[in-house]
Amino acid sequence: MTQSVLDSLTLAYEPIWNRERALTAVRLHIGAVRPDAADAAHLLQLLGDSWPESAPPLVLSFNNPRLLAQALVGPSVAHTWIEVPGGAFDQEDGLARLTAAVRRGHQLMRRLPLAAWPRVRELPFPVRNLLQMDDADAQTLSPTPAPGAVYAPWPRGCLLAGVPTRELAHRALDETGAWGLVGWPEDDVLSLHKHRPVTYDLRVIHEVLLALDHEDCSIERLERIVRQDAVLVYRILLLVNSAAYGLRREIGSLRHALMMLGFRELSRWLTDQVPESDPDEDLHPLRQAMVMRARMAQHLLATGSDDALRAEVYATALLSQLDRLLRQPLPELLHKLPLPGRVFDATLRRDGPYFPLVDMARALATPAQMQQLPSLSVRHEIPLEQANRALLRMLTTSRDHAGVRSERLT
Repeated sequence: MTQSVLDSLTLAYEPIWNRERALTAVRLHIGAVRPDAADAAHLLQLLGDSWPESAPPLVLSFNNPRLLAQALVGPSVAHTWIEVPGGAFDQEDGLARLTAAVRRGHQLMRRLPLAAWPRVRELPFPVRNLLQMDDADAQTLSPTPAPGAVYAPWPRGCLLAGVPTRELAHRALDETGAWGLVGWPEDDVLSLHKHRPVTYDLRVIHEVLLALDHEDCSIERLERIVRQDAVLVYRILLLVNSAAYGLRREIGSLRHALMMLGFRELSRWLTDQVPESDPDEDLHPLRQAMVMRARMAQHLLATGSDDALRAEVYATALLSQLDRLLRQPLPELLHKLPLPGRVFDATLRRDGPYFPLVDMARALATPAQMQQLPSLSVRHEIPLEQANRALLRMLTTSRDHAGVRSERLT
């Protein structure tokens, strides 16, 4: 692959969540900064050469018609779907090109407004459907069906985007067999917790306790699990720096805090926290999306950066989103912790050496703001090629980064 391929593209991602509220795929938005230099065939070659089987499949959403046409005529790549606007299936010449693409092995994702689904034509080849819900759809579908009635204006096995409420997410995933949701109704899920802050992730607590039961559990392995829950990270740092511990020196690092607690004390304290943890499964996509953004900021660091620096950047990006869960202003939350000045600069002052990483990670997770990426790249001195490679590296390990596969903070 030539060096100019990723330098001429803008990439942004959207997680796709399944019935288990787990990451099942990723919608990768692809735009062209320099259309004459962009080459979809080279991008597909890169993905085909480097995408591990354990990584989430990709739905490739090309924002540029030229790139989409290039992708369809090129060799197919496993683990990918190519997203195609629904109108292309209604034209005879377009249908012929898509039929040829399917014969070459491409998997196609037909993108339609939800309201258009009842009128779609039958096709001579299999496709998946990505249906976009708008405000009118949401209002029409909001009334709860009668008991025992299961109605959905979408096919089983489809993807749904733009689902605004927890109720509709449940209906789609739990009752009518949608394959997944593009994005998650985070605001509506959090609105159910507006009278009290979100507490610990019960899954993470159980994973930590299980790891502590093994004699070969390392501090690195422990940190990898704990840092999947922003609330747990925050409470551990508060605990270690409380008057109960009477430390002469304040602790601003999660790894240092875990070492000061010790495995036995951590196990005892976590066991006491289980009754306070939140079993709401609908919070899991929100929490994991926060982790993906934190890992994105970490991956934007130069290759070979030491683990202490990577961990501090990760913590900065994770804590920068904490106010959404704890329902308090971020300055009030963070000023209770003895964090390094670099963390305060990035999260509260939008300044300092870590802010470009946190800000770029936010933009890469916001497809609606993709047009800002070239200017952000210049402002933050993070070349687009570096950002795009970091994004792809983050996604390749987004399912198993807390596993025992590696102790390095990835």
